Amino acid sequence: MKMMRGGLKGKERLIGAVILVIAGVVGRIYLRGFLPDTPSWYITINGITQPVFMMDLFFVVATVSLLSGLLIGGYYSFFVPLSTMILTDLYYGNNYIFLFTWSGFVMLGFLGFLLTTRTKLSLRTLPLLFGVGIGGVLLYDLWTNFGCWLGWYPHTLDGLLLCYTVAIPFTLWHLLSTTVALSMVILPILYLKDHGTIHVQYSVKPSEKIATTVISTILIAFTPVTLFL
Repeated sequence: MKMMRGGLKGKERLIGAVILVIAGVVGRIYLRGFLPDTPSWYITINGITQPVFMMDLFFVVATVSLLSGLLIGGYYSFFVPLSTMILTDLYYGNNYIFLFTWSGFVMLGFLGFLLTTRTKLSLRTLPLLFGVGIGGVLLYDLWTNFGCWLGWYPHTLDGLLLCYTVAIPFTLWHLLSTTVALSMVILPILYLKDHGTIHVQYSVKPSEKIATTVISTILIAFTPVTLFL
């Protein structure tokens, strides 16, 4: 029996967005105590010895951000990550880097949205989906660490290399944890979709697609400018 017939409607998309925001907020706040200990494995790169992984809850917001673009799209591809980060930052606090992290998660949502405008989600498109996910994580880390370099490191090539070198354990953890988390959620959804149990297609009006693109682009482009205001 089908759970939903046809594409997702406006109300269903809104409900989906609320569910994703709640999952992101609860996960980012309450999963903190369940993070594994930092492993006693070390790597040395550019003369700096660090743990292989530095654990954080990036994967929670990254997963809901990607899902917002993949499953409900449009305005929600930036509404979900922004709402999740604003609510959890009220709990944790943040610093000047917040616009880089917020806009970084918006990038993830927007990439998911762009993917669904070009192909239909199914188990056959999993390699493409995970390619976008991995690329999005790398883009996020490049973007946010660029912000760290602007604010905390010497504005030299050596300072830039140091910034990205120190971030490698975080990036490795982000790639691993987000791939696992996304797999646990998206694989069952696509399996049920391919077998006709649920429908997760949505459609957005051209005006919503344009507005989503413009708003996401402005937020991303405006972020580094704020450091000089």
